[in-house]
Amino acid sequence: MNIALSKIFCTLALTSCAIASAYLTYLFMSELGLAVGAPFIFALIGVTLDLIKTMSPTFIPTIAKQNLFIASFLALITISLMVVSCIASISAIEKGANQITASTKQNLAITEQIQNKKLELENLLLLSQKQISTTRTSKAGDTAIDISRVTDELNALYQDQLTVNNDSLLSEYSPVITLFISVSIEIVSLAMALALHSLNAIDTAPAVAKKEPEKLEVIRSHESRVKKAILKTQESIEPEINFAASVLDDVKAAILDGKAKPSYSGLKVAFGLSKGKSKQILNSLYEQGLLEPWNNGGFRLKVAQS
Repeated sequence: MNIALSKIFCTLALTSCAIASAYLTYLFMSELGLAVGAPFIFALIGVTLDLIKTMSPTFIPTIAKQNLFIASFLALITISLMVVSCIASISAIEKGANQITASTKQNLAITEQIQNKKLELENLLLLSQKQISTTRTSKAGDTAIDISRVTDELNALYQDQLTVNNDSLLSEYSPVITLFISVSIEIVSLAMALALHSLNAIDTAPAVAKKEPEKLEVIRSHESRVKKAILKTQESIEPEINFAASVLDDVKAAILDGKAKPSYSGLKVAFGLSKGKSKQILNSLYEQGLLEPWNNGGFRLKVAQS
């Protein structure tokens, strides 16, 4: 799966839904704010809340891993904002659908007739006022009859406009179509936001997986170096210990028999030992109680005390 391409698609789809939802919310909130004299403030609040609703699903799953209570609270706010946004979209789309339905040929023809009748009625009313002011009562009576007739015709046109037959799909299924579009915007927006979060998680997973083996490799390498150092130390110590143990008895016997002196030079002459090995053996004999310190760092056979 091409994660980069999928992320681009989800981002574009989410952006499109966000723009559509924000614009419909803007129309709804502007009209609502106009009624209270603050269209800009209402529109700004609506767009801000709509953007929060759109973006929050992208980070709610991450917050849920840290604090489930906060994530649940944000999810509740998001759902509430989605409901409000859906209502705003329905209102704005429904208004547009009504305008489209009103622009059909039959409606346009009836609307034009209504405008003409309104103009005719206004002229008759002006004429009636002039006739009454000039005391032309007979003509004013005829004008009143015309006013009544035109009024009846205007009412009939209004009635025809309400009952005009419109066979368009939009006019027949306008509520269903409006509801479907509004709900679809919210669902697609939510789906794309969650998909984008999942894709980002997949994208970062290889990097984390790559770091873990690297950490393990460093640990293993360190352990290997420590083990090698320990083995090397053991290897260097063991020969010394084994050598000392093998000649200790011979040196002990030679010293007791007087064949070797308990000194570095004496052991070197008798056994060819180095100073380090001689020191190790002499210390061992001292610890066994055979030797005692003598002559400023040297050793001699321990004198038995009577």
